[in-house]
Amino acid sequence: MKQLFWVLVVLSLMVLLVNNLSLETVLRRVYPLYYTTVIAEESEKHGIDPFLVAAVIHVESRWQSSAVSPKGAAGLMQLMPDTARWVAVQVRADYSPDALMDPAANILLGAWYLSYLLEIFPTLPAALAAYNAGQGNVRRWLADGRWDGSLKTVDCVPFRETRTYIRRVTHIRDFYTRLYNSDWNQGEETARSL
Repeated sequence: MKQLFWVLVVLSLMVLLVNNLSLETVLRRVYPLYYTTVIAEESEKHGIDPFLVAAVIHVESRWQSSAVSPKGAAGLMQLMPDTARWVAVQVRADYSPDALMDPAANILLGAWYLSYLLEIFPTLPAALAAYNAGQGNVRRWLADGRWDGSLKTVDCVPFRETRTYIRRVTHIRDFYTRLYNSDWNQGEETARSL
């Protein structure tokens, strides 16, 4: 595995040199930002970081609006139909299962839900855990003292998938923020416009 990694690193550097591309350009192709207008609008409306919404989308669906998980979560932000239906009632939006495949509708519902979780849980890692494992599980872990909700103690989260999810989303959010120099407007709206 290490050998493959170094081969990929060397090949990537060769591609950069041959094509006179900057590392930043290559990284932005690997870690794109799409749907920037709707993410910016929904993030501003709900007071959340657009890079956080982008990180959730990247981790959940890799920007594939038609993604469906084996458990039935759908769309860019991988919302469960029952959750999406509940959120639609809260925001007074029309809901249909097909809406989950519409990027704008999915981001509208997902950004609101993420902001809701950020309001009711004490920390970002706890809100992300709830997004992944469900609110009931996270409330129980916090109440029972199994986890304090911090990134530092994420190893106390009982579900391995959730521990990995929290780490990945926070890492990708930080990476996006650095890669795009904290400037949301450098994304690629035209690549996958609505």
